[in-house]
Amino acid sequence: MKKQALLVVTSIAVLLLGTFVDYSDLVSLAPWLYGATVALLVAVLFVGKTVDGATRWIPLPFFDLQPSELAKVVMILFSARVVSRSEAPPETFWDLVFYYGWVFVPLLLILKEPDLGTALVIIAATTGILYFSGTPGKSVVKFGALCASILAAMILLHIYTGMPLPIQDYQVGRIVSLFRANEDPLGKGYQVIQSKIAIGSGAIWGKGLGRGTQNRLDFIPVQHTDFVFSVVGEELGFVGSMAVLGIYMLILFRCLLAAIGASDREGTMVAGGVLSMFSFHLIVNLGMTMGIMPVTGVPLPFLSHGGSALLVNSFAVGLVLNVGWKRHKILF
Repeated sequence: MKKQALLVVTSIAVLLLGTFVDYSDLVSLAPWLYGATVALLVAVLFVGKTVDGATRWIPLPFFDLQPSELAKVVMILFSARVVSRSEAPPETFWDLVFYYGWVFVPLLLILKEPDLGTALVIIAATTGILYFSGTPGKSVVKFGALCASILAAMILLHIYTGMPLPIQDYQVGRIVSLFRANEDPLGKGYQVIQSKIAIGSGAIWGKGLGRGTQNRLDFIPVQHTDFVFSVVGEELGFVGSMAVLGIYMLILFRCLLAAIGASDREGTMVAGGVLSMFSFHLIVNLGMTMGIMPVTGVPLPFLSHGGSALLVNSFAVGLVLNVGWKRHKILF
């Protein structure tokens, strides 16, 4: 409780920091923040703490720092700088290669940890910034199709020749388990099956706070992290789950308003990146707990356990407030 209380107080301070420090200054400092983040990601590979086969954390006195979480908001700031300071939005193939080239440097380091979920979040956030910048959708789709084709070819080469992939075999198994969960109910499909049972058993009103049998009896492993929504569904039911989703929808709506009404291009990109990041988190996390999205280790913002994620998400909300308040000239 002491640790969590300290994190909550710290997250409020971080939110205020993101609100009162002009986001334009942060965008200007983005190259330095980018370099520092890459250095931290490299440091993780040498001095990082390993949990369940993943090396993602740098031990600190009060909590374990996860640089990959910092990378999410830093890449939003950096991508906002790249796009807002160019004469025209990225449109051609080589424009997108240049844009994503900066993204892939921290991305490859994050995949090395391994942390597929965070890597996908960064791709979603930076791609969302392209949308708000005015990049033609056709250009993004064509580039994405090319990347998907390359990835498919790599997977085939991995299967038939043993060529190494940038992701681990267990991560491939998680993705495949989306379609074959019932074929391995005690292995790769166990978590998803138990999560679906928990959510379904909550019915309309739920079993009551602290009375969920699926989570209280530990049928759902590590329920406090990526599968925390299964606890919400079981204990609070459909009504409670919809209330939680309503709060998230309000946050997304406010992010959208901030992006649309920003006083400058940088503000639009920053708020749009945060909106894309939160949207991806929600779609993938809620989808995987209900068995309609692959399990990729994407946490639920502000509910899943994790100090670094809480601080980063709080700072991201502060940035959105920053964008909105600058427009109304309350602060600046």
